[in-house]
Amino acid sequence: AAHKAWVRKLAEDLRGQGVDATLDQWDLRHGADLVAFMEAGIREAERVLMVCSSNYVRKAEQRKGGAGYEGMIVTSHVARSTDTVKFIPLVRDNPSEPLLPDFLGPRLWLDFRDDLLYAERLEDLLRELHDLPRFRKPPLGRPAFLSNSAELVSEPVALERKPATAQPVAAAQPEVTKPVLIQSVVIEPQLVQQVAAIPLQRITINTTTCLLRQETSFLRNLLGQNLWNEEPRRLQVEGYWEQLSVGVALTMVKIPPGTFLMGSPEGESMRLPEEGPQHEVTLDSFLMAQTPITQAQWRAVVGWQTKEGERWGKELDPAPSGSQGEISRLLERETNPDQRPVERVSWFDAIEFCSRLSQRTGRTYTLPSEAQWEYACRAGSTTPFHCGVTISTELANYVGNYSYEYGPKGTDREQTTEVASFPANSWGLHDMHGNVLEWCQDHWHATYKGAPKDGSAWLIPKAQEDELRLLRGGCWSSSPWNCRSSKRNRHQPGIVGDFAGLRVVCLPQGCSS
Repeated sequence: AAHKAWVRKLAEDLRGQGVDATLDQWDLRHGADLVAFMEAGIREAERVLMVCSSNYVRKAEQRKGGAGYEGMIVTSHVARSTDTVKFIPLVRDNPSEPLLPDFLGPRLWLDFRDDLLYAERLEDLLRELHDLPRFRKPPLGRPAFLSNSAELVSEPVALERKPATAQPVAAAQPEVTKPVLIQSVVIEPQLVQQVAAIPLQRITINTTTCLLRQETSFLRNLLGQNLWNEEPRRLQVEGYWEQLSVGVALTMVKIPPGTFLMGSPEGESMRLPEEGPQHEVTLDSFLMAQTPITQAQWRAVVGWQTKEGERWGKELDPAPSGSQGEISRLLERETNPDQRPVERVSWFDAIEFCSRLSQRTGRTYTLPSEAQWEYACRAGSTTPFHCGVTISTELANYVGNYSYEYGPKGTDREQTTEVASFPANSWGLHDMHGNVLEWCQDHWHATYKGAPKDGSAWLIPKAQEDELRLLRGGCWSSSPWNCRSSKRNRHQPGIVGDFAGLRVVCLPQGCSS
């Protein structure tokens, strides 16, 4: 049972990171043909992950049960195919030799035997599946001792690359754009000062927050019936309003200064080692966008023409979002996707968006630091979610087929929803759990050892451009435990997918009363 649970968690983590994982625990019904399922799965899948425990290796070698038949299928497939990388062995619960059954031969395998290294091994696996190698082969250089004779080849010979095959499910497939040197990553102060900033207009935001509490009933608890009650509360917070174009504005919420414990406690369900150790962080006040950047807000900023003193960096797609805009996928009462979060934007795209916003307004807009994001998400809470110990699909957009702990199951909407469709947290921020993941400034670090304590972004000095960056918040295709306040995600900054968007922060200077 423990091994099946581990395999299921692996499959859930893969789906949460854009891999369309097929698993018998989900896809095989009672009475179905197991042999046909195995044969079709191995034949049709792009990659097959072979989880090799000592028990599996023993049964496969002795040709017993499903493991034995699996070995026969794989052997037959390998004999007929030239695809030598289709099968990836994952070694799990196997303390002694042999680590792999004979039919897998001398294949390179991933070591999942140490649970403390699970996050690192999962990253290695995801890089392989998404064709994002940790170390890239450098370009072919020119020997320094050769002259510039016309007889010599003046350009290095490019190796022919095998075209990538399509992923099974386009909606979950991230694409990678080649990282380029972005001049607008750092906003030059003198450039910003050339623009006469119009003060932000102070506003009062009236909204609703909601807590989720378990119904206390001896009879229901005795019968194992867990009912959860939503407790809505009216909320009034201080905000500021930034006009972007005719009919399109950006609402920023003032986040109070304070100190909080960042990360998850060791007893939190589905916690990963990368979420610790918990550490105290103290932050000054800042402004944060009330919602993820919408498609209308993105289009407005990308559509700006440069003025004197402004300098745009990279080109931006005014409509990067994917299938969310198809008429057939519009939700009830929706006429267009303008108020849905923008997605399919890379970290580089998000940085360029912040740069343009800063240059035009004269204020410094950035992506939040990871600490700013978690502090704002928690809004004073210490539970896994800002609404309590669990979550429901009445409060956020995630995969409702699953529940967290003893919480309720709900709706799987299978797409993004309009921002602010669900109650805010107690500081007035919407969509902090689910809808889209949100890019942060920080580089990825495997734990919080050595993390800043002042809320600043944790950057790696002299890092390569493609160094991993942080995403937070969970998304419409995430399981509920991947939407927790403390859950951390990372990707290469050039990656784009329908799971990733952005939210901006700004220091409170320039606010009018």
